[in-house]
Amino acid sequence: MHPPLDAALLGSLDRHARRRAQGIATLSTLVGPPERALTVWTEWIQRRGLSVVVVDGDDVRAVVSAWAAALARERDLMGDAEVFVVRSQPQNQARTLQFQGKTAHQRRVLLEGLTPPQGQSATWELCRALLESPAPPPSGVLPDAVSQAIARAPLPALQTLMALVPAGSTPALRVRAGPSDFRALRTAAALCTAAPALTTGCVLTAEGLAEHLRREESHILAMLREGRLDLAEPELDEDTREFPEAAVASTRARLRQEGSSEQVVALYDSAVRTIASAYRDANGRARSEAEKFLHARLQDHASTRGLFVLNGHVDPVGGGRRLEVDLLCTELKLAVEIDGYFHFRSPDGFRRDRRKDVALQCSGYWVVRFLADDVVTRLEEILETLDTLIATRRGELSGKEASNGKR
Repeated sequence: MHPPLDAALLGSLDRHARRRAQGIATLSTLVGPPERALTVWTEWIQRRGLSVVVVDGDDVRAVVSAWAAALARERDLMGDAEVFVVRSQPQNQARTLQFQGKTAHQRRVLLEGLTPPQGQSATWELCRALLESPAPPPSGVLPDAVSQAIARAPLPALQTLMALVPAGSTPALRVRAGPSDFRALRTAAALCTAAPALTTGCVLTAEGLAEHLRREESHILAMLREGRLDLAEPELDEDTREFPEAAVASTRARLRQEGSSEQVVALYDSAVRTIASAYRDANGRARSEAEKFLHARLQDHASTRGLFVLNGHVDPVGGGRRLEVDLLCTELKLAVEIDGYFHFRSPDGFRRDRRKDVALQCSGYWVVRFLADDVVTRLEEILETLDTLIATRRGELSGKEASNGKR
């Protein structure tokens, strides 16, 4: 089980928040076992009532677009624009301003008679574009004015949106970056620098951070060191088969914070219940439920949507019976197998799996196996492993060196 959360770590994240409020760019870098680090991050985010956008690429425009889309799902940006315009005017004039119920032409005429606030011309122009729109976009849809601003210049657009909405009410950003994903960290540093008030964090293993710190000194490395928070390795008794409820609760909360669909959350809960019962009842349901949840989680992300088929089939080279694979990616020739708690207790079953691995490898597939338990309690480690395999496989098949993984 995870040890109790360290109040000092939560306090350090609070200190990071105060630095951001003071305009100091801060990248919270939690260093340690990924699931343990994410438990701390999730608890802290939950206490602040924020949602989280997870990004794992280095395209600044795509990252800002994903964050802005989450913002649009949570807030009425046209309403925020109206509030910004009203508050920017002298108090006696602000009392008479009313945009609701007016046509786009009437709102345009009203705006032309107002004085833009000094030093906030970009935010003012975005407010005008939002309020002069013929019709508000459907709920949760990014307004065209915002999409166009991001397409023109993503970092200034991020600054404008941060100035538009009330402080502390925007989604947090978590950047996924393994040991080879330095460009993703470079993007994170650029976002922090452009918008210091943006809550931004990343999780790295101690080995991953050490790999990055071997690089030539830079502003990014200085930010990693400044925002570094170290987590101790938990002391686990491998002989104790107690189900880690704290880890489960944290993962469930994280799925919701990061915008996973209710279907994915329901599949996670089903996997948790079935795996917990498998400790008392040896059957194959735990493995099956873990397969379904992991497949749904991968389908929930644009970069892996459609890559894996649940219970796919391979005709082995040289003939023989078709092989069924838990999660199969024929495009990249990746075979993911999920093993249950009792999977290794049968010598015949163990030998059968090894023969299956060899047959898949002879057919050109890379094979990776995960425990069903770990799909529930070590999800982030599994996702990072799959990111690495996908990126490496793509690099190998294209003849190029893989720079980083994307999910």
